[in-house]
Amino acid sequence: MSFTNILRTFALWLILLQLGVYKSQSATVPQVQLYAEKLSLSNNTAYVRDVMRQAKSAEMRNYMQPEVDRCDDFYQYACGNWAKINPTEPRNLLETTFFEQLINTYNQKLLKVLMEEPRKDDDELTAKVKTFFGACRHLDEKQSEHYKLNLREIAKEFGRMPALMPTGTWKESEFDWLTTIARIQNKYGIDIILQLSLREDFANKTANNIFIGQPALPLQSRAVYKSPATKWHRDRYEEEIFRALQSYLGISEEVAKSTAHDILYFESRLADGMIDKRLGKTLKSMAVLRTVDEMQAAYEGSIDVRKYLSISMGQTINETFYEYHVEYQKNLVQVLKETPKAQVANYIIYKLVKNFFFNYNETSGAKEKLCLKKTKNYFAKVLDNIVFRKYNSESTAADINLIWLKISEIFKEELESAEHLNWLTPNTRKLALEKLAAMRLKINTYEESNLRAEYANITLSSTNYTENIKQIHIQQTQWALANLRQAPSTIEYPLTLSLTPAYNRNENLIKIPVILLQPNFLWSTHYPNALKFATLGCLVAHELIHGFDDMGRNVDVAGNELTWWDNNSTDAFSTRKNCFKRQYSLFRANGKYLPPSELQGENIADNGGLQLAYSAYAKWLRGLNDSSTTALEREHLLALETLPNLNLTNHQLFFLAFAQYWCNDVDEHFRDKVSLINIQTPAKFRVIGPLANFPTFAEVFQCASGSTMNPKQKCKIY
Repeated sequence: MSFTNILRTFALWLILLQLGVYKSQSATVPQVQLYAEKLSLSNNTAYVRDVMRQAKSAEMRNYMQPEVDRCDDFYQYACGNWAKINPTEPRNLLETTFFEQLINTYNQKLLKVLMEEPRKDDDELTAKVKTFFGACRHLDEKQSEHYKLNLREIAKEFGRMPALMPTGTWKESEFDWLTTIARIQNKYGIDIILQLSLREDFANKTANNIFIGQPALPLQSRAVYKSPATKWHRDRYEEEIFRALQSYLGISEEVAKSTAHDILYFESRLADGMIDKRLGKTLKSMAVLRTVDEMQAAYEGSIDVRKYLSISMGQTINETFYEYHVEYQKNLVQVLKETPKAQVANYIIYKLVKNFFFNYNETSGAKEKLCLKKTKNYFAKVLDNIVFRKYNSESTAADINLIWLKISEIFKEELESAEHLNWLTPNTRKLALEKLAAMRLKINTYEESNLRAEYANITLSSTNYTENIKQIHIQQTQWALANLRQAPSTIEYPLTLSLTPAYNRNENLIKIPVILLQPNFLWSTHYPNALKFATLGCLVAHELIHGFDDMGRNVDVAGNELTWWDNNSTDAFSTRKNCFKRQYSLFRANGKYLPPSELQGENIADNGGLQLAYSAYAKWLRGLNDSSTTALEREHLLALETLPNLNLTNHQLFFLAFAQYWCNDVDEHFRDKVSLINIQTPAKFRVIGPLANFPTFAEVFQCASGSTMNPKQKCKIY
């Protein structure tokens, strides 16, 4: 070995030692991403590549528990050390995930932007976001009295809160629950007790219509409000309400404690009418087209919808509208009859002022995180756009689009093949091909959105956080009301779409968040393509399959909710879906069988997505045999498809990377809640289920027939 190579090897060893990569059981996993920028400054491409590959290999090895029989429990084999390295306990977290690392790095980028001093070249939106964040960050004990006074003024605006008044002075006769929530809705657009929204009319896709029904509740499902297993969560939630009433509204301990109890009890009664997401009902199936008179009659005046709409919308509504999930409204009428008005009033005002709560006593670091969370709540689209423009290159987006192209090509080939998916009839197959051809993928950069117009009328203060929240709610509500008579716009959930890929059935569109564009996590120019297809590829393929799962197959190419499959294809799909229902109901988490679910879309997408992504990777490998690739180039590229110090083939590496994306640790109190509120399967079975159903996995790891990871009966739809 030459002296130059010896020096290079020694330097490499020093960097890897700094990163902790030679500690196979290290308590600190090498955060490759933190060093990528410094390493990239080197002009020695081979050197950078070697360091990055060594570090990624060490990171993957650290998570593994290689002594576990991978044909018995591949999740434990791949993720057995995750909980030791990324535990929930010391950091008081509910869950640690691989995706959390993506979020943390993304948040660092956001904070870097938000904490910069205002610059002359900041555009108007960047300046507004910095102003909002700055006002939040500088709210402290010195402003506490003024802040609490603002909260009390907000509460007074819509009537008195009984808990804030001396005993016996609140006048029940002056309180009308429906008028109060309608006034709040009209000014701030906050859903309390009832949800009011505008969205595309089912019968006329060129027009908006009004939807009234069940709002989102904080604990998310009836089971969490009722199950003995989740009492810890209810106690924690009640304690949170109690502390807020004391700290922010200055209510005495005794009154705050009883009020918090009443608020939770009332909300748990509302939860009796919540829809169970596992039933797999669509909004259209739950919606009833009503006239005002029809809804008035349905509840015998207990819900005065004419008054509610008139106040909320600021105009008389004579057209038909949609009431969805009628069972919730029926339950609401009964709950209101049985609940003292003072308790209802306390609940409504608390739900209003909760939007303005902020813990100004936190440490500087904790306050920055809280302010970032608040800024995301109101400016998620703007932040994603800023980060995309500042940090991401065109080649990054092109890489995702290339993966999308490969995966959609594979699915097209399977739909066209007489051998694959032969349970679909020719006519249904033809319509599926049309839907696939029209399906698009879009990265959520918001480059084409008119963000400037959306935020144009919002004037923000650099010193008054509470006033800023008010102005944002007021302006966004006015923006929404102005669009009642306009053509429908895309339904957006900015905060959600900033974090996770999603398939929009109405638009036949896959949306990819900017957060996934960050290099050196799921993919890198230095990593094997096996990792890219196993993670990013599986996520994209998962969303594609949603276009053809148990919900997506009931929405046609134009986004209309209707049955476009013939009976034979529908029956064949149902038979295969029942296989998944049986299989997943036999999985046990925390000693309990997973709850039965009619909705199998996530499991179908997990299974189909994995197999599509692997097929796309295999096709990429076959492409190396192209006549334009020399034998030497092919040998070099294949050598880069494995990682050093990992005794795995490139195909085995694909499955390891897929499994490690789902590594997690869940707080012991949160474990029962996950299975009660999440329609997705627990992470462990999102690995075991799809791999056990995939014959190629068993071949690659030589798992014996009948073993856990190679069951004799397998389930497959796509």
